[in-house]
Order: sequence, then structure tokens, then C-alpha cells
Amino acid sequence: MELKNLVSRQKPRENSGSRSANRFDYQKDWAILKLIELHKSGEDYLLVLDYYDDVIVFDSGEEPENVEFFQVKTGKTNWTMKRLLSRKKGKEGKLPSILGKMYACKMQFPDHTLSLNFISNSSLSIDLKDKNKKSTENSEVAFSEICDKKLSEIVDQLKEEHSIVGVPDFVELTFYRKTNLALVEREPFIKGKLGEYLEELDPKGMFRLSLVYNSLFDEVKRKNNYEGDISDFKDLAHKKGISRDAFDSMINQFTRTEKIEEDWTTAEQRFNNEGVPFGVIRRLKKSWDLLKIERLDLTKTYLQEIITNVSEIIKLSYGLDENIQYLYRDVIEKAYQEYCRSYSLVPYSEYDIKAIILMEYLSE
Repeated sequence: MELKNLVSRQKPRENSGSRSANRFDYQKDWAILKLIELHKSGEDYLLVLDYYDDVIVFDSGEEPENVEFFQVKTGKTNWTMKRLLSRKKGKEGKLPSILGKMYACKMQFPDHTLSLNFISNSSLSIDLKDKNKKSTENSEVAFSEICDKKLSEIVDQLKEEHSIVGVPDFVELTFYRKTNLALVEREPFIKGKLGEYLEELDPKGMFRLSLVYNSLFDEVKRKNNYEGDISDFKDLAHKKGISRDAFDSMINQFTRTEKIEEDWTTAEQRFNNEGVPFGVIRRLKKSWDLLKIERLDLTKTYLQEIITNVSEIIKLSYGLDENIQYLYRDVIEKAYQEYCRSYSLVPYSEYDIKAIILMEYLSE
């Protein structure tokens, strides 16, 4: 069965993650780092938050074939196999262990699971097949490297937890990965990584890193904390996921901050040459100044939807046509009338919408 069709049939085994998600900002910060890593790879992806596992990554935002699962936990001391296999008591018996939860994801998607990953700021302390190597000195430990005695303990417990008769298939695709993301001073670290990436994209850009970080964190938090029903893969992508296209759109918003000032200067010169009344230009500039910052707040979902709708109107009807004689009359006014025929202005004003139209037109 296709992976995206399995999503509509396979529901998470538990839904306690979102209810306690506000205590786990570390997980959200790690997700931002993962988004940067995925985006730099150039490959397609869909990162989904707090569904099946803390973070999961599909290899496509539309037609996925494989999925990776990431359990993100913090620790003040090294992790041991005893801790990873520990089971707490629940109302109806023992709860699954950490490794038991991880393998449950593989059981739900047996033919599509690319890897199972345990992520932590602390190291793993366990005996390896190679006696000359210490697991605590490695940032990544493949379970295939673990000594046979410990692997046997894991296998026995997974068989018990999931009532498995045969040998569970997990060794070759399960990894322990230590992240550089520390428990304290996470925000400066993330800002540094964001700054490095944005500078790669636009070496001359001047970015408001606090605004960029806060906007991304709030968007990740919004997706992570969504607790409504999920009907299918498309629904999951929209409500709980961030795709390559979506993250690309976010990044483009941030990297346009400097260019947007140049865009206004160019537009204002054209408006003056076209004889647009001073009062109209003044009101448009007021909305422009407000929205050039407000558009970076990804939690303003209604505004983001307006921007998307305006962008579609521009792409379908205008594009960057150098033959357009009057910018205000032939683009802004006409696109505004077209927008009004299909959408409501509330809570934004006429000049707010026109400012968005101008921004999207000049960004093409």
C-alpha cells in the first residue's frame, strides 16, 4: 500500500505528546535545526511534528515512499540500555519503553520505514562489538554496532512488549544520535545556525535574527500543538507538517527584508511618474511599512493565507510584465478588484491588500 494512503489508516498509538508539548521546547528547537539540514540537502521532504513520533520526515511532501522517525529526549547523564528499556506503570499495565515506542513506528509502516532515530544531547553508554571503541566518544551509534548480549536483551523485550514471535527487524535501521544542541543557551545556538544559513543564501542581506527565530519557533509550535483530527496524508501535511515548499516560502520572506526597501523606492518613483495622488501613495506606504514586518509573523495564519491568495492572482494574471505602462492602475487596482471578487478584506483595509499586491508583484 502507498505510504500516504497508510496515514489515513494508521493512527498514533497515543496522543499525549501535544498536551505536554509546551514543556518540550528543546524538541521544537531541534526540529528547526532539522529543517535547515533537510533544506540544505536540496531533496524534497515533509517534516511532521508530534504525530507517530516526536518528529518524522517523509521523503516527499506529496508522494512519499519512505519515512524516518525521530524520538527527541534530553538527558543530564549518559543514556544506558536500562533507561531505554525501562517501562513505567500505567493504569492498565506497563507502558511501552522508549525503544518499544520507536519500534511501534516500524510496525505501523513496515515497508516504508527508512530509519528509527533516538536523538539526545547526552551520549549513549553501552558495550559495542568492537571492544576498542567507546560508545560515549561517538556522536552516532548504529545499533548494528552494539554487542550481541545487549542486542539480545533489546530483542527479547521488543518481542515481549509487542507480542512478536519472530525476530523484530530493527537492528540495521536504528540509530542513536547525539546532537550539538545543548540544554541551555539554545536560542543563541539556533540563531547562529539560522544566521549562517541565511548568509549562505544572501551574503549581503541584513537579517533580524530574533524575528526570524521567533517566527520559525512559533510556526513549529503551532504545528506541534495541533490536536485536531487528521483524515489523510494531505491533511497531515497541512495541519502538522512543514514541506520544502512551505519552508522555502518562509525563508524567502526573511531574505526579502532588505530588498523590500529598494522595491518601495522603485514603486514610489513610478507612482509619482504616473500621477498617483500623494494621499494614495502616503496611505499605501503606511500599510507597506506595517506589513513588511507583520508578514514575517508566521503565526498570523490569516495574513499568510491572504499573501498566498494574492500571489496566485499575480502569477495567473500578471507576472512581471515589463510592458505594463501603469503600475498602480494596471496592476494594483485590477488585482485589488479581482481579489475583492473572491475574498473578504476583513480585518485588513483596502490599502493593506494593495500593499500586499505590490509586494508580491515586485517579488516575482
